[in-house]
Amino acid sequence: MPLAYRAVRNGVWVALGSYWVIGFGFVANIALIRLLTPAIYGEFALATFFATLFDLYGKVALNFAFAQQRKVNGETLGTLFAVSVLLGSSTLLLSLLAAPVLQLAGYSPHIVFTTIALCTLIFVSSWVSVFGIELETSLHSKPISIAMVVATPLSYIPAFWLAYHGLGQYSLLSQTATYSLFIGIVTMLYTICKRRHVLSLNWRFNRRLATQYLRFGITSGAGNFLTSLLMNADNFLLGTIAGATALGYYDRAYRLAQWPALLLNTIYGRAAVFTYAQLREAPQKLQRSFEMLLWVSSHVTAPIALALFLSAQDLVHLLFGPQWGPSVMPLRILLIAALLRPLWENACAIFLGLGLPKQVIRLSVLQLVILLIAGTALSTAFSAIGTAVAVVLMFASGLVVAKRLLQNHLLTQHLNQVFFGPVVAIALTAASYPLLVRLIGNALPLWLAVAWKVIWAVVGFSFFALIIQPRQFTGRVVYVWRLLRAR
Repeated sequence: MPLAYRAVRNGVWVALGSYWVIGFGFVANIALIRLLTPAIYGEFALATFFATLFDLYGKVALNFAFAQQRKVNGETLGTLFAVSVLLGSSTLLLSLLAAPVLQLAGYSPHIVFTTIALCTLIFVSSWVSVFGIELETSLHSKPISIAMVVATPLSYIPAFWLAYHGLGQYSLLSQTATYSLFIGIVTMLYTICKRRHVLSLNWRFNRRLATQYLRFGITSGAGNFLTSLLMNADNFLLGTIAGATALGYYDRAYRLAQWPALLLNTIYGRAAVFTYAQLREAPQKLQRSFEMLLWVSSHVTAPIALALFLSAQDLVHLLFGPQWGPSVMPLRILLIAALLRPLWENACAIFLGLGLPKQVIRLSVLQLVILLIAGTALSTAFSAIGTAVAVVLMFASGLVVAKRLLQNHLLTQHLNQVFFGPVVAIALTAASYPLLVRLIGNALPLWLAVAWKVIWAVVGFSFFALIIQPRQFTGRVVYVWRLLRAR
């Protein structure tokens, strides 16, 4: 099959699986959030940060290192498996050694326990991750996406059972564990049943190849780790400065604000990197693919983020209840970051696809410094609202630097044309909103108030985007449709 067809179909499967996970998880959490307290969400967010900090497996991007191999044989797979298990074992050991330190630092026993449990999950997953990596590298994400679809509802069964029976502190952990283990088992079974040629190879360890994996993986993984740290450092700052309850309010706002970006983040992480890697020797195709993905991301995230922004007050009260009112203002600020994050993710993906992981590291270090400095000051002064502002500053600065770094590899001056349409469409849609509020009024049931604001954000943005750039809008929609139909 042509690469463009395989890449788009792979991206579609990744997207469909991600949409289901996000959509079902969103609905399930609406019910779950009424059974749990903000403090529980805050403690789990802090434990996730520490697990990310100790995660040696995540610090070595083995999937990106394996993607550089042009041949899949017993030597490459055997070495990948051995390195994966070594890193998973080291992660678990490091968490056990760090547990007394966390207790001495004053973190609750439940945070320490959850941290160790999450690292144990990483250890178990490292034994089967080789199967998922092989499928993703070959742009064969359909079985993984199907596994995600099935795993999502199953994972919430123990979560609700524990929450209903007064064991809510273990609810979020059980959901994460069930989801991760199910996908690992399914990908392993799929390989056994449908891709037996992979297992029939003579798996063996090669020290030279392991060194190569680690060298590239550590460089790429350092950027990946810094990225994960960036996504969780705000939780650490706010939870340490303001406490678990404040972090709980912020965490729910952050999760809701990231809903538009999550529709595309998985594509960048699981599909875009591997597509860019195969196009790195074809500059014109690489340029077109990069611009196309930017266009798609901006036209997907913008209307959703705008819908959440306009309906934030009513939406939080409708979904979570009035007791979660402190989440509204951080949510609106974080939605700005939600618009910027997919663009930043795409920049990181193309650096990794081009074999330039050091650029991701430089970019992430700069952003981490900005987040730590601004986040500490603003969180101390304004609690969750200050943390949200610091996150926006972090993403904005990263995009400015990323554009300069990409000038040697892409024609970045073309990007202004890509962003012109969605930026103007957002401005016109938002400018029309106060007039509609006057016409419709505020004396509406919550569900109806949310509904018309969401509808206007999506319809208004799409209308203005089409009017502003009719040829580009229709041309790219038709192009994607043709690729999906393999024409």
